Amino acid sequence: MDTGVVLVENYATPQLAANAAVNKRLVFPSAHTYIVDELLIPTGCYVEGNGSILKTANTSTTGSSDDGTLRVGGNGVTIDGLKFDGNIQNQGDAWNQHRHQVRVQGNYSNILVKNCDFYNIIGDGVYINVGSGGNNGHTIEVHDCTFTAGNNNRNGVSITSGTNVHVHHNTFKNIARPDMPGAIDVEPNSVSDIVADILIEYNTITRAALSGTGARYGILAAMSKCVGANIVFRNNNISGAGLSAACLVVGDSSGTLNSSAITVTANDIHDAGGAGVELDYGIRTNITNNQFTNLSPGILNYFSYLGETSGNIFTNVATEISH
Repeated sequence: MDTGVVLVENYATPQLAANAAVNKRLVFPSAHTYIVDELLIPTGCYVEGNGSILKTANTSTTGSSDDGTLRVGGNGVTIDGLKFDGNIQNQGDAWNQHRHQVRVQGNYSNILVKNCDFYNIIGDGVYINVGSGGNNGHTIEVHDCTFTAGNNNRNGVSITSGTNVHVHHNTFKNIARPDMPGAIDVEPNSVSDIVADILIEYNTITRAALSGTGARYGILAAMSKCVGANIVFRNNNISGAGLSAACLVVGDSSGTLNSSAITVTANDIHDAGGAGVELDYGIRTNITNNQFTNLSPGILNYFSYLGETSGNIFTNVATEISH
């Protein structure tokens, strides 16, 4: 018997199994479905999902819901190969942007989410908020996951605070309600939050045309609350007529220069419903070596500070840079 392995099927509930899996491997059986809320994963646990589904219960969303289908409860946690069904279609009239699927909230580090599928999302697929204490510079990583919605959730991946966060090689489709941020959102909540060394790369983001009004984005950095450091969006493929802008960077509307730490480089941005990259209010961004195709305009600079723009290629873009 391998004492380092905890089999979910040997326990009455997944939570009882997780409680026994501190610094162990928590193994789900293949392709089972479990109705859970805030399944708490302990320190050092490697969750082996094997395609099993964690699902939100019917009609369980309320206006005060603030939870996750799964919640990280310690350092050194890996979530691998699970499917997350937010079950948004069976929540009645209730919707709440704070109902997430994986919730990383607290001063935790060395967290890895990989090879997971997120669908029927209510709030965020993955929510990362380590607080003002930071995650000690250690990695929080999300890679090789799929995020699928019906233009009716909040975000795919949300980063409100963290250092050394790496989001890469994921696929996002039809993410976010109108006036919610978008597929990937870097947006601190307060001046005390730390947002530094954020790398968003090699993701594919698509959004089909849709009716109605409201801003809709692929990748968003909204830095009005704190000054970020070394935030990089590179080598992403972003497209879709349902996007108001493929990438949006927002600073402080008071006009104060908020940050010079954001770089948008080597992305393939095409066929969006609005600008390729939009800069709003008091933020300086370097935009280099991107491919802009079938956009209007390529870069929109609205009361902001345009940094380096070398190496960009514009194809079928009537206005390359609009001020």
